[in-house]
Amino acid sequence: MSTSSSSSSSDSESKNSDVELGDQNKNKDEKNKKKKKQGGLHREDNHHSPYEGSLAVKLDKFFEISKRGSSFKREIYGGIAMFLASLYILTVHPQVLQKANVPAKGTRMVTALLSGLGTISMGIFTGIPIFISNGMGQNYFYALTICANNSYEWNTASSLVFIQGIIIVAISWGFLRIKFLSSIPPMFRIGIGFGIALFIGTLGISSMFNNPVTSEPELHFRLLLAVLCLVMITGLILRNKIYVFILAPIVTSIVSQIIRAAMSDFEMEEWGISGMGDTVFKINFKWKVSALWLIPVMSINQLFDAVCTTLTVIQFAFLDKIQFDEKRFMALITTSKTSKLQRVIMLTGLWSSISGAFGNAQMVPFIESIVGGTVGARTGLSSVVTGLCFILSIFIYPLFALIPNEATAPLMVYTTALVIEMITHVDFSDLNTIIPIVISTITMPLMSSILLGIALGYSTLILLWLVGPEKKYKDIKWPMIIVFILSVVGIVFELRD
Repeated sequence: MSTSSSSSSSDSESKNSDVELGDQNKNKDEKNKKKKKQGGLHREDNHHSPYEGSLAVKLDKFFEISKRGSSFKREIYGGIAMFLASLYILTVHPQVLQKANVPAKGTRMVTALLSGLGTISMGIFTGIPIFISNGMGQNYFYALTICANNSYEWNTASSLVFIQGIIIVAISWGFLRIKFLSSIPPMFRIGIGFGIALFIGTLGISSMFNNPVTSEPELHFRLLLAVLCLVMITGLILRNKIYVFILAPIVTSIVSQIIRAAMSDFEMEEWGISGMGDTVFKINFKWKVSALWLIPVMSINQLFDAVCTTLTVIQFAFLDKIQFDEKRFMALITTSKTSKLQRVIMLTGLWSSISGAFGNAQMVPFIESIVGGTVGARTGLSSVVTGLCFILSIFIYPLFALIPNEATAPLMVYTTALVIEMITHVDFSDLNTIIPIVISTITMPLMSSILLGIALGYSTLILLWLVGPEKKYKDIKWPMIIVFILSVVGIVFELRD
């Protein structure tokens, strides 16, 4: 009897221990599944790099290339694709600032240098495939609103950029950053990202057959080549040929230059590493009373642009496709120790301040960064590659200048096609959200102003919350009131003759 009872008790103990082990293994499996679902936010510590060689292993570990499901090949292709998608800025931006009498040669040199260094720093310190340069909306605000409408000299306008960049760095710290982020409703944030992308797509289509600065019709063959380039990109990307983002612009450029040569329209631009002395450290702090309003308006403009663009790029790069999961999304950007958004805003302010000291306009993250994510870029290494391309352009710009708009504009249009999916996550039954988004989305490309589109949409949103029957005015917090006031000020300055 005692033997049988002892054996039965030992059997029950072994069964219980097996059950406990099974439960432990089950819990481990569930934890591992959760980690995989979190898109790389929590990764296994025992991950081994698949690459050989000390440098490759170090780069893989630092940028977390294999952990994020990417490869050196994809990161390099993604970096080059982002550079080609943004190459137009080296031509267009100096032409815009010439309206404010800023020396074009110095502007181009400064733009290439700061875009390169700023983008490299973005890749190293944020780990996001994103690049930074002088924004198209910001340069028009600099040349037309500050200089033309308010009669500032360009070096005085650059001093405003210098101070405004320092303010953005201060805002990037925890309390103010979280308060500002909470002032942008999630659905409106998605709409703004879509509006920015639509603005870029409109600019791309316009530059296919028009000069993006003067809007004067140019050679008719440009539109046909651009369409063929877009067809080539779309057709090959559907076959998973990621090199198409490099191949298509090169082939289009060669064909375009052959046609230009046959039409006696071939021209090689002059270039040199001199010219920076024309603008660097020439800023002037002789402000007018209007500076008290211009600096806050510039700050809200840059902050809105940087936040909405970065959130869009993060969603695209880290969530594989544009999927809206607010809890997971906020965890990715607001964790105090590893906030990617905080670092992007801080670096945006820092490089804008440096840009102002160098006699240039504000710098912002570019929505064209999504092109890198399309190729498969998931880490900051692609940003480093893009930055190196910008620096290389300082010395061999005439070769890059041979890449015409019809070869790069299709990348901008393709970017818009990718981002357009995000609008499906908006609640179309909520007119309080839809109407502001429609206003912002239409205003940005129509008025060629990201600031005006965001300000009009956000102001409309707050007003609808105040008068609507749903009593949403109870959800309006003090950060939203501050942003609303700055938005109204921005509208006034943007619409001034």
